[in-house]
Amino acid sequence: MGVAWLCACDEPVAATVADRLAELGYTPRRAAATDPEGAAAELLAAAEPEIAVVTAGLDGGPLAAEVVAALRARSALEGLPLLLALDAAALATTPVPAGVDEVLVLPAGAAELRLRIARAWQRTGATVDGDAIALDGLRLDVATYETTIDGRPVDLTPMEHRLLRFLLTHPRRVFTREALLDRVWGYDHYGATRTVDVQVRRLRAKLGDDYGAAIQTVRAVGYRLQR
Repeated sequence: MGVAWLCACDEPVAATVADRLAELGYTPRRAAATDPEGAAAELLAAAEPEIAVVTAGLDGGPLAAEVVAALRARSALEGLPLLLALDAAALATTPVPAGVDEVLVLPAGAAELRLRIARAWQRTGATVDGDAIALDGLRLDVATYETTIDGRPVDLTPMEHRLLRFLLTHPRRVFTREALLDRVWGYDHYGATRTVDVQVRRLRAKLGDDYGAAIQTVRAVGYRLQR
């Protein structure tokens, strides 16, 4: 699994969610929830955030709403699955902010969290089955780095795997070459946008006509995966 970002507007809830995320194989990382814009900047700087979780307690609702708004205001984070986690006591007093994909109410175990994450991914357009992300007959396993088409293995490099996983979990969203460098490669290297074009071309060739064509070029902008 990849990185899960926690924006803690309630520390006890965040500690519990971090434990559950670790049980599922995620690497929990913290963003500064007291600074919503700073939290958004931290997520933008991360190479491959898989999920963001904002936690809220009895008094944390307004701050949680600010954090969610700051995350959704960044176009590059628009397709990032976003959960709101809160304890049962806060449920009646905490409105669900616009932009939240799923709500997790504690106490909840790792199995419940896995379900909520899967549903959040599905709301972004991705089909998630356990550790696999699927597009019809194309399946990408995020745990084993194995990719198959109709059961046939596809030999992808680690970078091609990361690029495909990012596009699958952000369907229909257009990304510039610069944004892909930031989100997939994890750095902004001046003059390296040609690298993106080369990797996309190689990935398309390995996926074949049907699935390679799903990675569309948006003229003068960048690329998107059209489901």
